[in-house]
Amino acid sequence: MKRIANPPSTAGEIDPLSLPQRLIDAAMTLFFRYGYSRVVVDDIARELAISKKTIYNHFGGKADILMAGIERFATRYLSGAEAILNDVDLTFRQKLNAYLLHIGISFSSINRAFLDDLKRSEPIAWQRMTDFRREVPLKNFAQLLDEGARVGYIRDDSTRQLAILVYVSAVQSLTDPDFLAQFPGFLPVDMANNPRETIEQVINLLLRGMLTEKFYRE
Repeated sequence: MKRIANPPSTAGEIDPLSLPQRLIDAAMTLFFRYGYSRVVVDDIARELAISKKTIYNHFGGKADILMAGIERFATRYLSGAEAILNDVDLTFRQKLNAYLLHIGISFSSINRAFLDDLKRSEPIAWQRMTDFRREVPLKNFAQLLDEGARVGYIRDDSTRQLAILVYVSAVQSLTDPDFLAQFPGFLPVDMANNPRETIEQVINLLLRGMLTEKFYRE
């Protein structure tokens, strides 16, 4: 394919130095939206207005992009989580709310249909994503709740362990259009399209059953 001279820089121009990251981001957006199996390399190329050859210059194929995307997702999540947990300027109340929101927003895009698709077509990638979703948020969340229990803000019983599982499960379900479709007329039709609002409502419900009176007094 004949190389086209680079046009003058514009706001939408793809920076060659960040092209692999842009490829990953575009591909993962398509995978989450349409399902991994339904997306082909041509779709990714079309999304970025580049050639398939350019994609293959960076990745061996769609499966390689997927694995890189999962690792990029994990890195971004951990970076954001650590920034919240290590922020000494945040009160416990602010830290807890920020971390819960971080979990919710991060995982709201990963719906059940996407995971089922991966389980059938890319079992290794599915296992990596499943392990990450199960282990990492729970570990960091438990660390934060243990801190809250030490200072008397969180109930020091099995409630907080249960709360972790309830929250993660609720966020994954209430931001999944396929799950919400099972309850026509019962839940707002646009709930899956407003993940932040939905997640904030879940946070409020969760905290009422987990926090002590001391938390509300201070």
